[in-house]
Amino acid sequence: MSEANAPQKIAILGGGLAALTAAYELTSQPGWQEKYAITVYQMGWRLGGKCATKRGPNNRIEEHGIHGFLGSYYNALPIMADCYKALGRPADAKLATFEQAFIPESFVLMWEFENGGFKRWPMTVPTNSLTPDDASSLQTIRQWIGGLIETTQGLIDPEATPGLSEIHKLELRAGQDILERLQTAILDENAELGTSHPALDEVWDWLHARLKSLIDENDDLRRLYILLEYLMAIVRGVLADRIIERGFDAVDNENFSDWLARHGASVMTVSSPLALNTVNLSYQYPQGDTARTASMAAGAYLHWSLRSYAYMGAFAWLFAAGTGETVIAPLYLVLRQRGVQFEFFHKVENLALSADGQSVAAVEMGVQATLVKPDAPYEPLVPVEGLPSWPSGPCYDQLVEGDALREQDIDLESYWTPWKNVGQKTLKAGEDFDQVMLAIAVGAVPYLCKELLAARPEWRAMVEKVPTVQTQTMQVWLNRSTTDLGWDIPLKNPTDTVIGATYMNPLDGQVDFTHLLQWESWPASQMPKSLWYFSGAMADYEPPPPLTDTGYPARAHARVKAQCIQYLQVCMGPLLPKSTTNVVSPPGDPTGMDFSLLQDHDPANAGLGVQRFDQQFWRANIDPSERYVISPPGSTAARLKAWESGFSNLVLAGDWIYTGLNVGSAEGATMGGRLASYAISGYPALTDIVGYPVSAEAPCAPPAAPPAAE
Repeated sequence: MSEANAPQKIAILGGGLAALTAAYELTSQPGWQEKYAITVYQMGWRLGGKCATKRGPNNRIEEHGIHGFLGSYYNALPIMADCYKALGRPADAKLATFEQAFIPESFVLMWEFENGGFKRWPMTVPTNSLTPDDASSLQTIRQWIGGLIETTQGLIDPEATPGLSEIHKLELRAGQDILERLQTAILDENAELGTSHPALDEVWDWLHARLKSLIDENDDLRRLYILLEYLMAIVRGVLADRIIERGFDAVDNENFSDWLARHGASVMTVSSPLALNTVNLSYQYPQGDTARTASMAAGAYLHWSLRSYAYMGAFAWLFAAGTGETVIAPLYLVLRQRGVQFEFFHKVENLALSADGQSVAAVEMGVQATLVKPDAPYEPLVPVEGLPSWPSGPCYDQLVEGDALREQDIDLESYWTPWKNVGQKTLKAGEDFDQVMLAIAVGAVPYLCKELLAARPEWRAMVEKVPTVQTQTMQVWLNRSTTDLGWDIPLKNPTDTVIGATYMNPLDGQVDFTHLLQWESWPASQMPKSLWYFSGAMADYEPPPPLTDTGYPARAHARVKAQCIQYLQVCMGPLLPKSTTNVVSPPGDPTGMDFSLLQDHDPANAGLGVQRFDQQFWRANIDPSERYVISPPGSTAARLKAWESGFSNLVLAGDWIYTGLNVGSAEGATMGGRLASYAISGYPALTDIVGYPVSAEAPCAPPAAPPAAE
């Protein structure tokens, strides 16, 4: 054991967003250095987990997927706003402030399939006066419903909807008035809501008795009807199922689509892209197979969807640069300034239990590489276009094994790497740590926690009932602008871009990230004109092979490449009609991509046709720690709480633990990190972790105090 007055030694395993958030909260407390000595242990050469970024050829930003924060990230956005203040960059530095680093985004592109073809459903969500650094007005479910209704009112715009008669406009104004009465009733904290409310019944009657009769032959009115029925079904369900009193978990054994239908949503609405946005954003497909019907716990779906429309300022906040530069590097730099220690190239291999099985006795690690200067810390960042960035791989010149790693092109982040560890390190309880924080994703638990699984049935239940899926991503740099490629919908706000999550599977998410090109280092003659990201789930057709099968990553990489090429050959016409071969003479394929539009980074080896895809970026997220956590019905009850690992010196962190949100996301990871900090220190207060249920009637009411430190 550590000496009585010595700081608690906390070993944080993993360097993703949950780990960094936990360390940030612990070190935000006055006099934390007297209380804690914190070390973060990270496999490989960079931090970030699923949010990790690296730089490729011409300093291209290369990500694990599409990343951004929704305006309803009530925990993640304020943390980052505080982080930028703590970072204290000079006023003339790049991305010196939160306001410079996070871009408001209000445009959402959805897709309908009708009459054998795809139809675009664009929607610009209204902004509001809230600021993303302050979630104080969005602390309760009542306030979320109020925000949802305010957003709904803003989306009913009689003057902006083309082709409406005066009668249509009068009806829409009537709907706005009824919604205003409903919002007033909901926000009255003294009002008894019960299982319904007269104002909600009035909205519902107006919707079905009056608006529904006007929607034939008018796409805008039909979509408005779907939107209103969807959002009002959510409000009806919250009241009817007494979610405010009982909590979201009360309906988590039901599938989201059944829940929506039970509360009045029609088949047209339940099957609409509006209803599928949540499940597509969070990859809720069994075994990652998008050919199967999506499945998601109704409570998790409801929690996420309800608060998505009650946002701070804008519907979403995108990153001005890559995720690594905008989110992960600032957190790392602040933590390092505060005195947190980081040990890179430390691969956790086993958590060993004490003889009585009540605590973690040791953490066994493989040392992947050693430092040329062992008395100095590893410096993981490099400057790119004025921003501290994560390079394309390890900084080899700092490593004794650098030349061998570079020559063999070793991926130190892969569980299937052929690289042999150069040493072993064992952290011992009472000597090297007093508390262990497991902040590695749940997909890795079967590999790292065999003793814990054998000792605790609740751990086995968690691994079985909180599944994970593989994902895949593609980035393409293009030598024509998005407008030149056929995009013709004007964007209302200057910072808006094209973003959506309901396009063709398996890469159903797509976004125009052309604004990131300014942070890349292309020669003027090769400078791309646009940049698009695509992302989606990736089916598990077979169990992952043994870790000795070192050829598995290459096979997965090739599989994703083939799927991406096929996707481009089939799916580009509806999205960017002038990106296809149909625009040349003689006419060609109206849906398949003209691969000559892909911008090469190595002109001498660019190739022709499909060969030009070789110089784009694609990624198979197959490693256990990269797999995405999903939320099928029944999974919530199996999630462990941060302070309920069952082992006296082990705290849990991540979007896979019980957070109250219980949806894989940066917000879920942030909440998981905050809960882990609370489990160790009692800070932040649970009432300050927005979205975590703390009412006495909630089934997951927290303990009176965090567990005492060993």
